[in-house]
Amino acid sequence: MKTLLLFIAALLQTSLIFAQNSGTDTELFIEVAEQGKIVVYVNDEQVGSSKGRFRFYDVENTSPTVIIMRNNRQIAKTTLSLTRNSRTIARYSSFDGLKVVKTLPMFDANQYALDDWDGIFDSTPDGPTRPSRPAEPGRPTRPTLSRDKIMSNQSFDQLLNMVRRADFDSGKIKLVKSALNNNKISASQLTALVKVFDFDASRLEISKSAYDSVADKQNYFKVTEAFEFDFSKDQLMDYINKKTSR
Repeated sequence: MKTLLLFIAALLQTSLIFAQNSGTDTELFIEVAEQGKIVVYVNDEQVGSSKGRFRFYDVENTSPTVIIMRNNRQIAKTTLSLTRNSRTIARYSSFDGLKVVKTLPMFDANQYALDDWDGIFDSTPDGPTRPSRPAEPGRPTRPTLSRDKIMSNQSFDQLLNMVRRADFDSGKIKLVKSALNNNKISASQLTALVKVFDFDASRLEISKSAYDSVADKQNYFKVTEAFEFDFSKDQLMDYINKKTSR
């Protein structure tokens, strides 16, 4: 009996450690103030950037190992401590090394903060504080459902430009999925996003995963315009028919 209790306790402890290290909705943005060919690794994920800003979405754990390479030579290797369901901003310089600058919320007024490096909620000079509207006396506040909010044209244009700048389809998929996790878009906007992908297989994957985020599902069929091959279009139409027939 004692052995069984010890086994259960160990199992619960293991589950707790796993839950604490889970990186769901955990992001890491790294800025590197160095010249040259810079590549950053977070665990096994690699990101390159010509502008010195490296974005990692859905980081798998809260204690990732970060390696920074400059001209194929390692210049930094360290383990960072991240906060779950938040975006951690870190900067590297040869003088200070890799340091965490701040941790930011990932949403602004229930909109996903696509490329926020400075902190739109921060009261420092990096960004003004957004004033809050006082509640009317006697009227309870009603929580806003973020998935009911359609992405603004400005936010969508920003997302589209970020997807265009991503080097590989895998990074584009992660970016779009993160953005659509708490936003809705139109079928036309989704079509524009899908066209940015290089391969029909990736276009099909993101089209399917984004179905529930499309506000005007009656126009969802328009997404097939973004595909190169008829076979892929047929696969998407079959997917639509199955979803609508349920």
